[in-house]
Amino acid sequence: MVQEKLMSCMIRDTKSFVSSVILHFKDIWNMKKRSVSLILTCLLAFLLAGCGPAEESGPAETEGSSGAKTPVTMLYFLDLPNFEALVEKTYPDIDLQIERNAEATIDGESERRLRTGHGSDIITTTMPTGDVKQYALDLSAQKFASAYQAGISQSLLIDGKTLFLPLPGQYYGYIYNATLAAQAGVTEAPTSTGALLSMLDAASAHGLGIGSDDVMFALESNDMTNVSSYFIGTQVPDFLGQSEGVIWRENLTRREDTFSDGMTDCLSLSSAMVEKGYLDPARLNNKEGNMTPAMERMQNGTLLLSYGSVHFLDMLNAESDQYEFAMFPFLSEGNNHPWTIAAPAAFLGLNAALAESGKEDVLNAAKRVLDLLSTPEGQAAFIQDSGAAQSYLAAEVPTPNEISEGLVDCVAEGYVYNIQFPAKLLQYFGRSMVSVLNGEIVLKDALANVDHYFLEGDEEIEYDQTLIGVVAEDMIYENYNVRREETAIGNLVADAIREMTEVDVAFVNGGSIRGSLYKGNVFGGDLDVICPYDNTIVVLEVKGSVIREMLENGLTHIVQENGIPGGRFLNVSGLCYSYRAPAGDSPAKLLKITLPDGASFDESGTYTIAVTSYMCGANGYLDNNGDGFTMLNVYSNTAPMAEGVTLVKETGKTFGDALQLYFQSHNGEAILAKPEGRIKEVIGDD
Repeated sequence: MVQEKLMSCMIRDTKSFVSSVILHFKDIWNMKKRSVSLILTCLLAFLLAGCGPAEESGPAETEGSSGAKTPVTMLYFLDLPNFEALVEKTYPDIDLQIERNAEATIDGESERRLRTGHGSDIITTTMPTGDVKQYALDLSAQKFASAYQAGISQSLLIDGKTLFLPLPGQYYGYIYNATLAAQAGVTEAPTSTGALLSMLDAASAHGLGIGSDDVMFALESNDMTNVSSYFIGTQVPDFLGQSEGVIWRENLTRREDTFSDGMTDCLSLSSAMVEKGYLDPARLNNKEGNMTPAMERMQNGTLLLSYGSVHFLDMLNAESDQYEFAMFPFLSEGNNHPWTIAAPAAFLGLNAALAESGKEDVLNAAKRVLDLLSTPEGQAAFIQDSGAAQSYLAAEVPTPNEISEGLVDCVAEGYVYNIQFPAKLLQYFGRSMVSVLNGEIVLKDALANVDHYFLEGDEEIEYDQTLIGVVAEDMIYENYNVRREETAIGNLVADAIREMTEVDVAFVNGGSIRGSLYKGNVFGGDLDVICPYDNTIVVLEVKGSVIREMLENGLTHIVQENGIPGGRFLNVSGLCYSYRAPAGDSPAKLLKITLPDGASFDESGTYTIAVTSYMCGANGYLDNNGDGFTMLNVYSNTAPMAEGVTLVKETGKTFGDALQLYFQSHNGEAILAKPEGRIKEVIGDD
């Protein structure tokens, strides 16, 4: 009997085998020597055969032996606890390791890591048409590559190959105040651009959905990528979504067509809105005083129409008892089908280096992670982690946000457009079109400038290979470490700024550092990624008490509800400080400030400091601009001017400039920076 049980165990998995042995341990213990011998023989055969291949069962299948896990690395800008837990439950032999990195620089950092051999196993990019594509494996033969909506899958093809999969994201279109529109006599959503303008005219005539500035239309976000996506979206129904637009886009990729050939009508609707006064083009940017607060004005009834996401629509309806808001897609000037815009949070691929280096175990594990992600269960877990509104799987996926009724037909019938231009190019295009609407340049010349940038100056196409210097060791930016602790890269940037400005103390807000430096050569393009912003450095003379206020402000956003530390944490050069870590409901607390040699810090004394114009109110302090450093305000008229602060000098130099000068002044040296106790985190009581 025992022999039969042991033979039966040979065709089961390891877990079943162990369970059977435990259940029948008493029988085994009492067997004679020959039975024990048979057991050992069976066990040896079991281990050598591995119980044979498991029957295929999709993503629920597990591989690998018990014990050791295969690590799979992935870069993303959020923690993904639910998806990680699902991977571990489904594949006990896989250890999915998520490293958090800022969304704004995910492309540049991914490409740099891949180029230097530090790339993650699962590639993350927000713009798959960039240089990152050359490092991605072809997924066309993988079954999971066909799990996505046809419209999205087709738009992602690069040279006929599937290199990336879309993560859940948003659908975009027009959102309008249906209550006010009905009061103006418009009871149905517009079905053409002419009807859209007629709706605005009718509401304006009744004084509905209009502010004191006459503005009736604004965008959910004035991020230039979002602005650009609106201008491009208006072109989809009558051009980009048509056969001639598809051909143009393919030719553009091959540098055989230009923006001047295809985008000559991209401002026709916007220009009509500007002419009628419904849209203020001067407010289509993020500068202080130039933004139309779409959320606030939609809610108080002083804005009839906005461009935004399904998530934005849900927030409006959830927070308003007075009005009902609805959504409709991009419309045709003629009789073409309307379209919606898809905006995946990012795209995932597989690092080609895995195949080239022979890491088959990691490659197979990474494929299984993408396989799981391509199921409704995987998508639901990812949506729960990321807050995305929709999945782009062909199969139905339960989400907290239902597709807006006005977009249902577009999605069901495949009229979904995915904008694919390099991120920098998209932003440049948006800025250029805003300049046209503001009368600063004519459209023909603006498109010519875009063409020149596309062909000659796109940072993602032509990476700056100018040799800047050498670093002795890796200086890693990972998991937002510069926003919560002392780091080598934070110290390097602060030292470079202090050396350039010759001040007592240099401060670097953590949100301004967005990349790593790797041992070896440093190129110009590396500095652009590490410190991508064009905020300039200013020198101030301040009281010591102001420095204390700065450090206290820097500690206020170390922990946030979304798990991402705020960008105001201060990296320093010329100063040391300690703080008590936040715990429970107790926030972080500044404990002590000293000079580098341990000497006392004088709060009544005067110090020269270097900071960015951004911290000093150059962009104002609305919507978290300036990171809350109002105690340094020397620029903004919307906040009180700082006391005990004197503007000494505007250098006109950026953090990137300071780094370049630092490498030049240390020419011939292999630069080395390490944490050295400038910032100390204290756990528990003071």
